[in-house]
Amino acid sequence: MIARISTYLDCSEERLWEKIMDPQSLQFIASPILSFQPPVKSDLEGEWIVGKSYELKLYFLGIFPLGRHSIKIVTIDRDRNMIVSHETGQLARVWNHTIRFSRATPTKLTYSDEIQIEAGLLTAPIWIFAHLFYRHRQKRWKMLLK
Repeated sequence: MIARISTYLDCSEERLWEKIMDPQSLQFIASPILSFQPPVKSDLEGEWIVGKSYELKLYFLGIFPLGRHSIKIVTIDRDRNMIVSHETGQLARVWNHTIRFSRATPTKLTYSDEIQIEAGLLTAPIWIFAHLFYRHRQKRWKMLLK
C-alpha cells in the first residue's frame, strides 16, 4: 500500500535542504511518537549519505521498543528536490519513503511524503498509522523551520 501526505511549508528550498540533510531533524520531527537510537550516537551526526545503511533501534513514545529499523539512503537529488530512502524493520519489511518538495509561492513550498508499505497482515493498520504519523511529522517540520 502507498500512503501520500502533503502540506505547505513556509521556508525556502535552501532552508529545508539545510534541515532535511541533518539526521537530527528526523529525531525532532518524529518525536514524541517515534524515536530512533543508533548503536553509536555519532552514526546520526553530519549529513545523510547516499548508499549508507543506518541501523537503528526504533521506540514508540520513547519507551516501547519496536525492534530494529534500517534506513538506506538511495537518492538525494537537489535538482529535483527529492530524497528516497529504502527502509525495513521488524514490523514492516518494506517502508520505502520518498520526500519531494517544490516552490508553490514566493514564500511557500509544497512538501510531500510518499511511503510504500509492505507488512503482511499488518499492512493496513501500519498504513493508517503512517497517515497519522506523517501528518504529525509535517506539523513538526513547520515547528522546526520557524
